[in-house]
Amino acid sequence: MNRISYFLLTIAAALYLFVNGILGITNRGGDFGAMASTILGTGDFTNVIIIILSICGIAAGIFLLLALFRVDVPITDIILLVFVVLWVIFIAIVDVLRPLNNKINALVYLQQLATHLMVLGALMASTKRFGYIR
Repeated sequence: MNRISYFLLTIAAALYLFVNGILGITNRGGDFGAMASTILGTGDFTNVIIIILSICGIAAGIFLLLALFRVDVPITDIILLVFVVLWVIFIAIVDVLRPLNNKINALVYLQQLATHLMVLGALMASTKRFGYIR
């Protein structure tokens, strides 16, 4: 993969995760709010889950940047692999289960799905197991 495209994809995914993490912590929901409310509805427990997912999103963005700038933290690859699994679960809930419960606009749905798949691709490209570039 071209180094510039890898750089841009990783920066975009890190920004996406940071922004959604901040939105979740500030009680504006974001995509992590959509995930939690799809599973749990509303309530205090849902708010706690949103905050936990938001912190995980911010951490994933940080670890993406660490992998991008080749900062060698011994557990980075394991943590990114865990985030890949979490993101696949996220896609299954938000992009598969949620549309089954709600009427969706096809173009908005495809835009959201494409964004989520790009983040998954950036997470996977940053791990040694799925395509780490050194």
